[in-house]
Order: sequence, then C-alpha cells, then structure tokens
Amino acid sequence: RSVSRGLGDVYKRQNQKLRRKLAGRRGCVKNRIQELRKERRVTQSELADAVEVTRQTIISLENGKYNASLILAHKIAQYFGMNIEDIFVFDKEEENICC
Repeated sequence: RSVSRGLGDVYKRQNQKLRRKLAGRRGCVKNRIQELRKERRVTQSELADAVEVTRQTIISLENGKYNASLILAHKIAQYFGMNIEDIFVFDKEEENICC
C-alpha cells in the first residue's frame, strides 16, 4: 500500500537536502563589516539601527552565518561610504568560478 504524502512533506525534505548541501558553502562571501565597524568605533547596535536590521543580523553577518541581501549590502556600503565590493568579497576559488 502506498502512502500519499502532502506537498508540505515533499518541500520539507527538499529544503533539508538543500540545507545539507549548502552547509559547507557558508562563508563564500567574506565581509569586512566587523573590521570597518571597529575602525570607526561603531557598535553593532548603532550599525543595525542605521541600516534598519536587528543587532543579531549584524552579528550573523560578522560571523559569516548569514549573507547580506543586495539591498542590505548596499545600505551597509552607503553607511561606510564605500563600494559594495570593497566590503563584501566573493571567494571565486571556493565556488570554482571561471572569469
């Protein structure tokens, strides 16, 4: 007898597989947020307020547990008066990207 599973179960399994697959890829985008923040003597809370996110988001960004969206990366770059690519560095070798 076959058991019919709902789409929720299918999506849940696919999401779990994708998370396992990507787990080792964290950190492919390095950032200089903590370095820049400390140079300018800005607290995590001050930066979070300025770019309209939580302090936990800043912590996760600095620890490499979260990659910023393009909009957030833009806000952070504007805050520091820099270009996005000067703050967020994509590791091409880790992702095997040819130029």
